[in-house]
Amino acid sequence: MVVSTQVLKPAIAAKAGPRRAGRRVALIARYPERDPAMPVFISNHGMRMVEASLRTAAPEGLELRTWDLFDSTVEDLVCDVLAFDPDVVGFSAYIWSFPFFVEVARRIKEDDPGRLIVFGGPSARPSMLGQPPFRAARGWIDALVINDGELTFKEIVSSDDRSPRALMQVQGLALPAHEGWMETPARPAVDLNEMPSPYAMDLVPHGGLAVLQTYRGCPFTCSFCEWGTLESPRRVRGVDELRLEFDGMSRQDVDGAILVDAGLNLNPHSFRNLRQAVDEHDFFRHRHFICEVYPAKVKKEHIAFLGSIGQALVGIGLQSFDNEVLAHVERSYDEARFEQTMYDLKSVSAVAVEIILGLPGDSPENFRKSLERARGLPCALRVYHCVVLPSALMVRAPADYVMVYDPVNLKMRSCLGWTEAQLQAECDFVTRAATRDGGRSGEFFWIFPPPGGTY
Repeated sequence: MVVSTQVLKPAIAAKAGPRRAGRRVALIARYPERDPAMPVFISNHGMRMVEASLRTAAPEGLELRTWDLFDSTVEDLVCDVLAFDPDVVGFSAYIWSFPFFVEVARRIKEDDPGRLIVFGGPSARPSMLGQPPFRAARGWIDALVINDGELTFKEIVSSDDRSPRALMQVQGLALPAHEGWMETPARPAVDLNEMPSPYAMDLVPHGGLAVLQTYRGCPFTCSFCEWGTLESPRRVRGVDELRLEFDGMSRQDVDGAILVDAGLNLNPHSFRNLRQAVDEHDFFRHRHFICEVYPAKVKKEHIAFLGSIGQALVGIGLQSFDNEVLAHVERSYDEARFEQTMYDLKSVSAVAVEIILGLPGDSPENFRKSLERARGLPCALRVYHCVVLPSALMVRAPADYVMVYDPVNLKMRSCLGWTEAQLQAECDFVTRAATRDGGRSGEFFWIFPPPGGTY
């Protein structure tokens, strides 16, 4: 069951006439509002990857403009985009930007239905467009790019025919059909070595943290996470390509980089390449390196690598200390190995254990035990509010999870093991505890410093 909080205007009636064939392209991304629990600036990497792909391919007649937004009203953005008069508009959609972009897209399409409106990013999924507040948007969103978007979007822009029939021949799309969406055949996973780098092309805003990716996908299928819906990674970024990436990042004057792979230690080939590239380049000598590790697969080589970094910050995604709870989300936990791993990592880096509040199958009592257990460790703690992601729990949870979640921000309201009152009460408790312990509270997560320290 999903509770609706808002309803968009009815779908726009289609006007006669073909879609535009020009190559004036608008790419639009939006940063989340500044969150006290996440103060560091991180580039909109997905949009920049698409931009790099288009600029490198340079199809005839390409005119490309990007909007990388911090603050903007719907009215101001629509006015600005219409002044550019694009033929194709691509939106990089995340939880925080999706409702805003859906309304922007409606107004842009209303101005000229011949424009092609394309949504990409994690929230560009049929399941998200199936939420009550957004169902009408299938009347003005022409295509959703599923998973890797660089080649898909480039193919759309390069084509002279963008009719619904022509788009059905493009791999990796979801298209409006009758009362729902139909998906075209999946596009094979991209080879990151063949993808142009926005850092090497100096397309990324300066400052903050760079985004580092050595592979895509994940070998695990944890139901709360979207990584496991992608193909297990086989193609990884090479050493030479990583060194060029570091060269570009160095020119952007960033404080360091966040590794957005599913985990530092989940792909041996990519790790070997990263370690060699770091050994051969001084990028991380005095900069931050932020990553996640899967605790059961941490080895001595990973510890040694993190010890060679200037300032390493490591997240251990445990989610819960209760194996019965973890079984509901296809995870497990080894107490003895976890303890040793945590202390080994702590010897070479700053460490934060991560747990989730509101997991199906958990309960207030079990969660509180995990919270107290985590606060007893000599490391930082991040507590995440369970979110029903479009390619994860939203489509993979069994009916007996009886999930109720906000259809806009996707935060769990109640589910198996949690009433709405219990979940809200525990959120309030964690907020008070974070304040008491010198931590920070944000919209989706809370940060606790190590006992007696800062993080």
